[in-house]
Amino acid sequence: MAWFNTRASAAAIVASALLVVPAAAQQQPGFNPQTVETAPNDEALRLLGEALGRSVQATQTDPTIPDILEAIDRNIAATQRIRELAETTPTLTDEQMQQIGREIAEIAQSFQDIANLAPDVFSRRMGEIGTLDAIGNAVGFRIGETRSRLAELEADNTRIQQELVAGGINEAQTEMRRLTQQANNAEIQSLNAAMAAWDVFSQRHGEVMARMGDQTEDLEVFFHALRENARVYAAAAQTLSLANSLRAALADLERIETLDLMRSQMVQSWSDLMRIVGEVNDGLILAPGM
Repeated sequence: MAWFNTRASAAAIVASALLVVPAAAQQQPGFNPQTVETAPNDEALRLLGEALGRSVQATQTDPTIPDILEAIDRNIAATQRIRELAETTPTLTDEQMQQIGREIAEIAQSFQDIANLAPDVFSRRMGEIGTLDAIGNAVGFRIGETRSRLAELEADNTRIQQELVAGGINEAQTEMRRLTQQANNAEIQSLNAAMAAWDVFSQRHGEVMARMGDQTEDLEVFFHALRENARVYAAAAQTLSLANSLRAALADLERIETLDLMRSQMVQSWSDLMRIVGEVNDGLILAPGM
């Protein structure tokens, strides 16, 4: 994990990390499983590709994001303002010290309030992962169905070929079997193309699931950092109250303030996920009815 030190990084972390779906979207998988099971391969690919795209897109939407972004920016700005005051003011008045103590305590409470959002955030996230699981199950069903049909057609062609070689059938029967064999071959060719598309879809779906798992871990780290920052700021407020020493109170904050330094791999993961979705929706074009 790399590190950087801009205030914008906190916003980027949250915007990329809170990959969770709104609660309303948890009630259904985003597509009709029965329709996907019975649709032609091209239509099923389209439906599942769209569902995957909607699901990934929805992961960037969470009702807590505005509050979290605002609180983090406010806390970082407040800490920077306190440090600047300490550096530029040789002697602080008792009133200033008390005000600083209150601000640090408020920062601690703010971090704790944000951290307390974690259960709901992860609940919504699990709902979204459930949607992605449902898509994976549908893809697995179609792959199994396609393989089964291919095996059926190949077995039929083998039987027909054996009958043609053995002879004992009249010309009309021979012609009908050859026509059936030709139709089988055409369907096999179509199914092989569909199978290739389903295999790619399955691989890309696996990549999405892997990245969602990585993001979940990073999100856990993020909320853990919030909780630990709350503890550190609370301790700093207590130190300030007891020791009446601003420099002592700020010492730990200088060492522990990681939110505006933390760089998560999730910052890049959004574009990676959308690239995968693009490959599914743009690169798996089949002729209608396949």
